[in-house]
Amino acid sequence: MTIQELSRTKNKLLNANFIAIILFCFVIYGLAIFQDYIFSRFKSTGFYWSDTMLYNIYWLFFIPFIKLAKYAKSRIQPKKTKILYALASGLVLSTLHICIFSFIFILGSNIIYEIPHRFSTIFKNAISSQSQITILAYLFLPFVIDYLNRKKNQNNYITKQKFIFVKNGTRTTKLDVSTVLFIRTDRPYTAIFSINQKLLHDESLKKLEELLDPNIFIRVHRSTIINKNHISEISSRRNGDYDAILTNQHTVRMSRHYRKNWNTLLNH
Repeated sequence: MTIQELSRTKNKLLNANFIAIILFCFVIYGLAIFQDYIFSRFKSTGFYWSDTMLYNIYWLFFIPFIKLAKYAKSRIQPKKTKILYALASGLVLSTLHICIFSFIFILGSNIIYEIPHRFSTIFKNAISSQSQITILAYLFLPFVIDYLNRKKNQNNYITKQKFIFVKNGTRTTKLDVSTVLFIRTDRPYTAIFSINQKLLHDESLKKLEELLDPNIFIRVHRSTIINKNHISEISSRRNGDYDAILTNQHTVRMSRHYRKNWNTLLNH
């Protein structure tokens, strides 16, 4: 299976996951409306379809905000404690969610009703009724995203394949992954160094990282992935960085900024 095919498979999985989120939010939306209807029957209060349908779009706002949270997580990639990141992102997303919902509700209210609702009333009601579950949802979201990413990487042991196809222009080379020593960015290409050759590849380093088994191929630098099975020696640079000496005597720098990826190599 080529990287392009794997990329398409990954995109299909991501799209399927997001479609599931959309369906789930619409189910919650429908159940919230049904709950309001049942409540009105038991309490003998008035039930207004336009009011309840407009107010419960609150739950549909989770769809774009979850997408935004995933995008922000992929861009920021916090190196500090995940708990602090979860707290900060949870509070920011919850505040944005409630504010934007209140604004959209008032906008719809002005269009539908002769006497529209007041922003302060809707805002306070959203805080008192939905803020707790909203904050909890966004607090746990970074951990859920990390879990799903780990599961995705585990499932990508489509990476357990023994070969990859390296494409450079019109030429495609079948390469045994066990012979790969390290991979380095060589703009506008990616250079793959194997035991007996160097190949230039059209895909990015990130695409290759997603393809290869993360238990064997480790990101040790912003521009370098290394095959840990070909490391024969590790030596310190005395500044937090290390040098990995490979079985072919080539030296690869291991950056302290990626130490969480290769730290276990120091003990094993």
